[in-house]
Amino acid sequence: MLDINPILLVITLATFIFLVRYLNGKLYSPLLKYMDERDNSLKGDRDSVSQNYSDIEALNKEAEDVLSSARQEATSSKEAMISEAKELISKKLEDKREELSKTYQEFVKNLGNERATLRSRLLADSSSIESSLRDRFSSI
Repeated sequence: MLDINPILLVITLATFIFLVRYLNGKLYSPLLKYMDERDNSLKGDRDSVSQNYSDIEALNKEAEDVLSSARQEATSSKEAMISEAKELISKKLEDKREELSKTYQEFVKNLGNERATLRSRLLADSSSIESSLRDRFSSI
């Protein structure tokens, strides 16, 4: 039947053990070392990405804070400018009202003077006007 040769069995076993040790040293250990290094590198990259993500979030928050403060500053500046403009317009409007009031008072005063002058002229010329009116009515 089947004959088992003990020398051949020992040589096969020795060759197997030799090949396992040789391949372990030359192939499996470097391959496992490379896989461990790759896993460590991936873990480091993952940590770096998460750190970058948290940095980006912090920078986004800082940018939003800067934008918010800039908006508030712009709003307060805008309100201050509007307030200044309103005060300036109010002052100019008041000055113009005073100027118009003075002009109106001068106009009323001049009108009163002209009225008095016209009245005195009419009274001075009343006799000549009366005589000319009589002449006209008499001719009618």
